[in-house]
Amino acid sequence: MKKSAKAILIFCLTGLLFSTSCQKKEIDGTWDGCVIGMFTAAENGYFPGDGISAIKGFEELIDHEVGSVVWFPTWEEPFPTEACKEAYKNGIIPHITWELFWPSENYNTAPVDSTGFHGFEEVLNGEHDAYIDSFATAAKEYGKIVLIRFMHEFNGNWYVWSGNKNGAENDGPERVVAVWKYVVDRFKAIGADNVKWLWVPHGPSIDLKEEEWNAVANYWPGDEYVDWIGLDAYNWYPKDPWGGNRPYRDFDNCFRKLYDDCAILGDQPMMIAEFASCEFEYDGIDKAAWITDAFNKIKTEYPRIKIFTWFHIKKELDWRVNSSPEALKAFQDAMDDTYYKGSVIK
Repeated sequence: MKKSAKAILIFCLTGLLFSTSCQKKEIDGTWDGCVIGMFTAAENGYFPGDGISAIKGFEELIDHEVGSVVWFPTWEEPFPTEACKEAYKNGIIPHITWELFWPSENYNTAPVDSTGFHGFEEVLNGEHDAYIDSFATAAKEYGKIVLIRFMHEFNGNWYVWSGNKNGAENDGPERVVAVWKYVVDRFKAIGADNVKWLWVPHGPSIDLKEEEWNAVANYWPGDEYVDWIGLDAYNWYPKDPWGGNRPYRDFDNCFRKLYDDCAILGDQPMMIAEFASCEFEYDGIDKAAWITDAFNKIKTEYPRIKIFTWFHIKKELDWRVNSSPEALKAFQDAMDDTYYKGSVIK
């Protein structure tokens, strides 16, 4: 082979390997450090009403670039193609929390009868196949990486898709797993391989059954059904907005056991899919100190966390990073560490 031909071949192979490596890095969370993610929207959970400008506003607030944004479409909505495109072209990984309920019929925390959430039976009976396939087809046509967090916080007792509301100790987790596998299998059959499935239990809470049947391992659908493992938890101390007392939870109390329990299930990259703290004072600690500790811990003790998502909204409580000047300064200072980064897909 002539030298010129060899050079061309080497150049082409190098380009192919570089391209494959970049795509793998993009999809598999193998980057160094942790991506800055956030939720900022109206309480309805839609993609920020002002689009990218709302996200840019958050970036200006924290003085750092964002690399992932979450929003909350339901099963009454089509795949959010335009929002995903808008996010992606700005270097932001779309993170869709796809909520299995129909707002025109009920709310996602509505009571269910003794047979469980009717949506489960309907999905498994094929009654929503056309909708699932349409959502999957649109996701495939979008073509870029998109994280889908499906049936999140399934181990809690609040959502209609939880194990607690669908049999509890009588096969509740198994029912959740069955629906998860059914939906993922339909996406796979359509070839929507750009969809990365984000499996997310919740950490300690007074609203969560601490019983063996509800262990997170019982909800694990298997390696082939999970691309990312996520964790959700909050510090509500001292009271929730309904008047109930809440225990103080530092970052480790929120995530240490959950992280360890999930880490042994699979070797997928991990993320904090939702977290925040309200303003508080506890034994000389406040929200600013909580934030500083949280991001020190993520960097030094939770190496598999490759994205975090701060829940930047005044909703049940004031979860925003700027709920006080001190909290905002702590957040800005934490993000000054080069371990925390913006886009990994530009």
